[in-house]
Amino acid sequence: MPRFRYRALTVSGEIVSGEIDGFDRAAVVARLNDDALLPIDAVESGTTGARLSFRLGRAPGLGLRDLARFSQQFARLLRAGLPLDRALEICLGLAADRGGADAIRAVLARVRDGAGLAEAMAAQGRAFPRAYVSLVRAGEESAALPAVLSRTADFLGRAEANRQRIVSALIYPALLVAVAALSVGLVLTVVLPQFAPLFAEAGARLPHSARLLLATGDTLAAAWWAIPPVIAAAILAGRQALRAPRIATARDRLLLALPLAGPLIRRIEIGRFTRTLSVLLANGVPGPRALGLAGAVIKNRVIAGAVETVAARFREGEGLSVPLARSGEFPPLVIQLIRTGEESGRLDEMLNEVAETCEEEAGRTIERLIALLVPAITVALGVLVAAVIATVMNAMISINDLAI
Repeated sequence: MPRFRYRALTVSGEIVSGEIDGFDRAAVVARLNDDALLPIDAVESGTTGARLSFRLGRAPGLGLRDLARFSQQFARLLRAGLPLDRALEICLGLAADRGGADAIRAVLARVRDGAGLAEAMAAQGRAFPRAYVSLVRAGEESAALPAVLSRTADFLGRAEANRQRIVSALIYPALLVAVAALSVGLVLTVVLPQFAPLFAEAGARLPHSARLLLATGDTLAAAWWAIPPVIAAAILAGRQALRAPRIATARDRLLLALPLAGPLIRRIEIGRFTRTLSVLLANGVPGPRALGLAGAVIKNRVIAGAVETVAARFREGEGLSVPLARSGEFPPLVIQLIRTGEESGRLDEMLNEVAETCEEEAGRTIERLIALLVPAITVALGVLVAAVIATVMNAMISINDLAI
């Protein structure tokens, strides 16, 4: 039977910790509840949760996994009847990341000064995502903050699991690209220069592709140190350019038009939007306000602009499904499900169904793309290496022809 490390809150408000045996996490939580303890966290003893964290140039804040854990712990403490500042104080003591602890500490200070929770989080800049702050604000407005935090934690947990799956699947392709790039670089900077005297004898008879290859190798050998700064400068310049609304909108429109990435991005954005809207409506947030808050979670500017138009028409009494269909950014199945929810008076439930459908389809698409990625990279790198070898062989044949 596995053993779990737990932290829990006593009736008097003190935090206790220890270890307990249980078949799974749910059984451990049930045993703690039977002992009049409010579980805050329960982790199997075999998992350390250790990870490397690099925050160079990043504002202090919580990562996706830490944010999900914070939301779950915070929701449990609020459900137990603890005041907002006391719950934040306990979460501060449980924070495992220094950046996250700093962000929670700043929020706690503002709350004690009289600010609302969402207002205090928004004041921390990028420490808390804008969409997360919107959900917290909706929870405060609807007096259902624990429920909103709990559902948000579930959503963040699924998102983190998907992200980890993608990162794990991309490790091998990344190593493959790195090894291939290193191999080509060694050929260009170490192997080819050994043949330079022979190629020099060929003079004008040397093929243009071979001359280009030699020039590339000489450039890499002489200025290899400039490559990282150039790449970094290009990335920074690209990020700066994308801050312009027109360029960012054009980029998002182009992404949606791509054959495979476009439908995937659309499903992810629609799933995130409908999931958030479902949570807000289920907790009593008025429709216009819920649409405005849910629209804030959309990252693609094209879809976000369509949702803004939908929100405006919704306030004019057109409903939700009709302006969504008119926007042209939502698939027919999504429109039909939302229309069914409006007609049956179960819009929040149908929005949740839409989110589940979109997330499942997005997950299957991601798995297929990852499965195709490794063969595609292997073929592309094979073609690149073959082209280099063919160029060298062509140059050697030219030298032999010149000698004859």
